[in-house]
Amino acid sequence: MIDKDDYSKFVDLDGIFNLALEERQELLELGYDLRDNSCITSLEWYAGKYPEIAERCNKALSELIEKQSTMFPELTINVYDRYPGSHSF
Repeated sequence: MIDKDDYSKFVDLDGIFNLALEERQELLELGYDLRDNSCITSLEWYAGKYPEIAERCNKALSELIEKQSTMFPELTINVYDRYPGSHSF
């Protein structure tokens, strides 16, 4: 009998991760704000769906957000302008 939770034999988790990462990188290059919580992409969705790749997805997302801050520094500045009381130094 097949264990319904043992999908690793049937699901290509590496392929899923790579495709989701590629999609998220395309959004980055198009100028989407990757920090926007209302924008759930396949990278976040798969992180929630498959715990086996969640850490890898979260790390990749953090790296993309960091990359975005160097590519589009105006987004980093604007978030503080939009929500002046949301941060404390």
